[in-house]
Amino acid sequence: MDQETFLSEAGREYLCGYQLCLDMLNVRRYERRRKKPFGEEFCGEEILEGNEAFWRARLFEIEHLIASLRNGREKLILYYHYIRGESIERTSDLLGISRRTGYRIHKRGLLTVGAVLLRENRIALPDNVE
Repeated sequence: MDQETFLSEAGREYLCGYQLCLDMLNVRRYERRRKKPFGEEFCGEEILEGNEAFWRARLFEIEHLIASLRNGREKLILYYHYIRGESIERTSDLLGISRRTGYRIHKRGLLTVGAVLLRENRIALPDNVE
């Protein structure tokens, strides 16, 4: 795996955490309405092990990272795709660009997010990355 692929995947995984946090908050609201928790425990990543305060903080953190990007188109593509849940195609239409250009900007945005995460020591490059 090369560094570009690693950074792109790290950026995608980080940004996808936004929707997962929203889903977890909705599950928690549902559990409170039912007044008894689900019988099965979640297993998985840190997001699934968090609590409502963690999920809300993570939502804010992801929104803030996207808002801090310099390139306006990257920012808009990532915002509409990961925060608003729109497809890359729909977001490209909203921006008046081709679908192909939308996917290129999306990939560049993921690389940017991955580089920010690496620079801020939130991720580390594995040994097998060139």
